[in-house]
Parts: sequence; structure tokens; C-alpha cells
Amino acid sequence: MLVVLGLLSGFGVAAHAQTASDVTPPSLAQSLSCLVRKEKPPVYPNELERSRAGGFMRVQLHFHQADAAPLVDVLTNTAAPEMQEQVFRFLEGYRLPCLTSTEGPVKAVQEFNFTNTQREPLPLARQNKDEFCVVMPREPIEAPTPWPGDRDVEHVVVVLGFHGDGKQPPDVKLIHSTASKRFEDVVRERVAKYRMPCRTGAEQPRFVEQRFSYNPPGVRRYALKRDVLGLGEFLGMTAGIRGVNADFDFSTMNCPFKVDYSILGPHLPNEVRAGKPDPNRAAFLKWLSERQLAFASDKQANELFGEVLQIQVPCGTLKLEAEAQS
Repeated sequence: MLVVLGLLSGFGVAAHAQTASDVTPPSLAQSLSCLVRKEKPPVYPNELERSRAGGFMRVQLHFHQADAAPLVDVLTNTAAPEMQEQVFRFLEGYRLPCLTSTEGPVKAVQEFNFTNTQREPLPLARQNKDEFCVVMPREPIEAPTPWPGDRDVEHVVVVLGFHGDGKQPPDVKLIHSTASKRFEDVVRERVAKYRMPCRTGAEQPRFVEQRFSYNPPGVRRYALKRDVLGLGEFLGMTAGIRGVNADFDFSTMNCPFKVDYSILGPHLPNEVRAGKPDPNRAAFLKWLSERQLAFASDKQANELFGEVLQIQVPCGTLKLEAEAQS
């Protein structure tokens, strides 16, 4: 199975501060030219082989000594504990032997993307720099155990509001929950440890959304048999499609293209992403996000919440005319 890693290509290097008139080239250490890796890159964990669950980690590395592993701050993390263990073990093998004591710490950002799916990774849109400085606890979230009788998949979606100079915990608002109060409390306790250290206090408040899910071990649940579909196949799985109007010409949208559709309905708006923003696709993507899957039950809707389908959009046109109701 495939693991896509942002290794050296995923680094964003923050060297010593430079002014507009400072044209001093970065040193070997500041450009990471001498970086040594002692461990094999992470792979998708064998323990999760039957799962399509992906995982993403963005970490900031702080190199202080030439012969020591970097300190690691977790900036973003949706990876399972088995994935995190591999990432931390890999990073412990990093060395920057050309780093000198006069250069001070060298910082770098690296991303790891674990995937066990046939979906093609879409290019990421350019992100605000503030999104790179939400520092999370390194240890994985731990649900209270045991939870006797718990057999339902639980989800919590929170919006975190960061104010002030980044030393304060965020404000927390639950915008969706199918969880028990116990799991909600676990999530609240977790996000209370988040910080945004790049803030000075002069910025406007910053809001970040995050989803948490708990899957009871050993409990069978609904899962997607396939997660890559043609547009026609996908629309055939949506509710009320015979009553929908549509008129789109994909030849005006740099076709063909692929779309990632995150299943969040019916309680939250579905998320649709087609890689780098293209204004030619905006109306179609909005229309697509409004299409809801025809769930067989509330249980199925809950257990598929957060799953991602990749939709293949061809060239040509899409014309739908709502059938007259008798």
C-alpha cells in the first residue's frame, strides 16, 4: 500500500531572520544540505492494513546540536498512534552534522501523509502561515477505557478560537457531536493544551476547525467498498437526484479533474476540494457539496462521517432537469 511522504520536498526552512537588504546565502545547515537520516521512512502500519483511514502529521523540527536529534513540535496531527510512533522513531534518526554553535537553532517543517487508498493525492492550496503554528500535544489522544457497552462510532467537531498572544488555551465550541459526554470531555481536555505561539496579540482572532472520532475496537461498522468514483456513479448514490437541475460545461473548467468529497452531511456542510483553487470550478464545486448521499440509516450516516470519496470529473457537459412531480 502507498504512503506519500513530504520528505525533503516537504520542508519549509526558517533560518536566521533576514532583512530585504540581507543577501547572505544560507549556510549548509540552514539549507539542510547536510541532513542525515538514520531510519527507514515510515510506511502504512501493518496493524491498520484493512483500514482506509488516512493520517497526516505536520511537525516543526528544532536542530540545536550537530550530533543530536531535533526537538519536535506537533503542528497538525490526524494520524493514528501506530502512524505517530513510526514518525517519531524516524525523526529521532535525524542529524545535522554541519550545524555550528554560532548559527543557533535551525528550524524546519516537515509533513507526513499516510494513505491506504487508490485516491490520487490532490495538490494543497497555499495555506496561511498561522495554520503552521498551532502546536498540539505530542502524545496521542486517549479515550477513557473501558467503556462497557459502547458499540457506536462517535464524532466530535470543534471550532477553536485563538486570541491574545498565543499563551492562552483556545476558546472551544462544539459544532457537531454524536458522542457521549465522556468523549466530549476527552476532546475538551485535549484541545485545552493547544497553543498558537506565533501570535503576538496584535492579530485578529484565529479560528481552526478539527474533527475527532472514536471507533470502538472489535465492532463492525459501515465502510466504503470503493472510494474512487466517476461523477455519474457518485450522483447515482445521492438523495433526490431526480429532482435536481444542473447545467455545467466541464470544458470551461480545465477538465478532466478530480475532486475530494468529504462526507459530513446531513448535519454539517460537505467539504469539496479540487486541489489548487480555480474560479472556473467554484459554482460546480458548491453545487457538488450540496449533494447528499442517500444513506440507508442514521447509523450508516454516522459511521461514514468524515470519510472521503474521490470523484473523477470528465470533460463534456452535465445537464440534469428535475422531473415533474405528480
